[in-house]
Amino acid sequence: MLASRRPRGWNVDKRKFPHSFSVRIDTRRTRFELSPAEDHGGPDGAYRIRVNRCWLDAPDGSHRYFFREALAGLIAEVALEGFAATPEAPDMPYPCRVSVCRWVDGLPRYIGTWTNSAPILDASGRWMVNVSVDGTRLFVPVEDVTVHPIRRTKP
Repeated sequence: MLASRRPRGWNVDKRKFPHSFSVRIDTRRTRFELSPAEDHGGPDGAYRIRVNRCWLDAPDGSHRYFFREALAGLIAEVALEGFAATPEAPDMPYPCRVSVCRWVDGLPRYIGTWTNSAPILDASGRWMVNVSVDGTRLFVPVEDVTVHPIRRTKP
């Protein structure tokens, strides 16, 4: 029988990982393996984590332990990588009287119109509002819209 070709001492770490899961974003998969911190001399109820078969340690190289709350934050950070927090919706009532800035021949042209919708967050993360311009309805960035104050006539 042939002897094993693996070098001596290969894969010495025989620890068990009772919990493991993976997070997939598009085609990239990140694998998490959780090992109880007690097995590594850490606090009770915490975990030491391997990410893609590499221990997640502190910057100085010491062991790093995660409790449930910190683990949830780590998973959310990995799963939502590249996604910024949704900006707060601008306070723009509708229907309301507005001016829309349109650039024509390198000069600003302000068009008085009405809004047709409340602000909507588009796929690029910008707030847009639907307005009527020159007989058509179109979405314009909220930054290009100026809301006019409501004028009331005295009786």
